Amino acid sequence: MSRIKHFVKRAVPIILLILAINIPSNAFARAGGGGGSGGGGGGGGGGGSTSHHSGSAGGYRRSNPIASIINLGMFFCISSAGVIVFKVQLSKKKMKSISAIKGLSKSDYNWDYKKMKSDIEEAFYKIQDAWMERDQDIAKEYMSEKLYARHSSKTGWMKVRKEKNILKNMKLLKATPIAIKDKDGTENDVVWIHIRAKAIDYLINEETGDLIEGNKFKSVPFEEYWKFIRNERGWILDEIRQLDEIDDLDFFDINIEK
Repeated sequence: MSRIKHFVKRAVPIILLILAINIPSNAFARAGGGGGSGGGGGGGGGGGSTSHHSGSAGGYRRSNPIASIINLGMFFCISSAGVIVFKVQLSKKKMKSISAIKGLSKSDYNWDYKKMKSDIEEAFYKIQDAWMERDQDIAKEYMSEKLYARHSSKTGWMKVRKEKNILKNMKLLKATPIAIKDKDGTENDVVWIHIRAKAIDYLINEETGDLIEGNKFKSVPFEEYWKFIRNERGWILDEIRQLDEIDDLDFFDINIEK
């Protein structure tokens, strides 16, 4: 029995580490507010957790090490399966979207894939900079009026509360299209981008310099969905969604008007 208990103690950290690697991190801050402003997805398997009490009405009940191993194994399998399914579905979305974009670019230069990637990368860094400086005018030309107003409101409140979100070593790792919409007129064109990036991300009180939240030294990876629309200068950001805000990846589709 002691061997089983020893195995459980060693297995738990390993399982948690594997899950931490596979499940995307959702930082609290960065451009748009990070952890989600729109009430995360309801049934997406990461929302409100339900607590389970081992104690019964009859009082203390001894835990069973074998049952613990089985429960941990089931939890690991279910979580890993969910991550794998998510990654496979997302990969299919990416391949279909890139293929559709390259097809459209043959007759419409506005869908040029290289130009699109350049616009997105430039917008990404400008928007993060504007967020940290709490000055949305820095990135005004890279975002829609709707998003400009929203970010201005959020960073304005941060100034009132004397809060500043410090973003260091921001690096865009990958930006891949996962959905597109092509309609008559450039003002109706949309592309959704799966963003993978990392940064040192923390919140301070600008008067005292005290750390409110985050880590000053640890770079944190994050993933988000960014919606770009097109105007006369190119692709601009219109919306940011967190992964847990989209329950079903069928939300992302290809809609091309013939």
